Amino acid sequence: MKKNLLATSALIAAGALVSQGALAEAKPIQIKVGGYHEQWVGFASNDGGSSSGVSGVDVQEDSEIHFGGSTTLDNGLTFGVNVQLEGNVQGDQIDETYLFVRGSFGEIMLGDENGAAYAMHYGFATNGPGLNTGDHQNWVIGNSFSLASTYAFARGDNDSAKIRWISPRMSGFQVGLSYAPEATQDDDGFPSEATNHPGTAEHVVAISANYDGKFDDVRIRVSAGYQDFLDVNSNSNVDPWVGAVGIRVGFGGFQIHGSASRQHDVSGSVKNRDVFGGSLLYNDGPMGVSIAAVIGRDDGVTSSSDDEQFGLELGAKYKLGPGVEARGAIYYGARDDASAAEDTSGFAVVGGIKLNF
Repeated sequence: MKKNLLATSALIAAGALVSQGALAEAKPIQIKVGGYHEQWVGFASNDGGSSSGVSGVDVQEDSEIHFGGSTTLDNGLTFGVNVQLEGNVQGDQIDETYLFVRGSFGEIMLGDENGAAYAMHYGFATNGPGLNTGDHQNWVIGNSFSLASTYAFARGDNDSAKIRWISPRMSGFQVGLSYAPEATQDDDGFPSEATNHPGTAEHVVAISANYDGKFDDVRIRVSAGYQDFLDVNSNSNVDPWVGAVGIRVGFGGFQIHGSASRQHDVSGSVKNRDVFGGSLLYNDGPMGVSIAAVIGRDDGVTSSSDDEQFGLELGAKYKLGPGVEARGAIYYGARDDASAAEDTSGFAVVGGIKLNF
């Protein structure tokens, strides 16, 4: 049944492409270079656990170079490609790489990219270096990205090879679907429990919807997404899934954001992982300030696997010129890990420059 459904879906997608007209001459794809570079300097002080006494000044950076291009045929279809190169990494040098086709049907993506639930999620944002992105964990030692982000979808599916469709936006509404044969990045091996990755989740399906509309001077954006792992191979005692919701309301220079997620059967020791976060932002011309907080909790199979975390960011930014921003933040984080000898907490003061090109 599952194979028939996938085959039917592929035929429908192919038919949609053909129905828009025969191939026609068009300009060849010309690759353009883009990306970003972030450079940070900060002071941090941490106490408790393995981070006890960890304090001082650090210099950190993050960068990516993006290669992308597209061409539009005479029949109206747009074909494009995107390859993202990590600038600071010790392992996987290529982050995301995919091909896309756009038309009146929306967008179809094939390759290593985020699933529909992740891509369409309106998570809470900040005007600082980032909290929902997990950036604070680089400064507040002992904190965890997985307990601080509503974007933290489980079991390695974020950039696994998949097919994704996102519809055109109609009356403010948009829907999306994605399917990944296996939740493993950079792997062209045929999914097989016996020969490929025993215990790795397979047949990952995600569905999502969001809304973006204005009512007088108020802009409202809302999202809801669900991701299910239909086959977890040898892990017969787990049934993992992820759900996330988000909302962003903007009026004048103010924005209020809130988002939440639940991961079920995260691992053999964690039954549920819940994350709740929110932020208040104010932007006036080139300047912006924000305050954001996030709470994460692991509900362990046993009490020794329970884990709680709190994060706070006071952030600010100033646009110095096209593609050049100064950003800074004061971070505070605390974590109560039942498996650790003692709780951890810390704060950091961070500033830097973010370049987009």
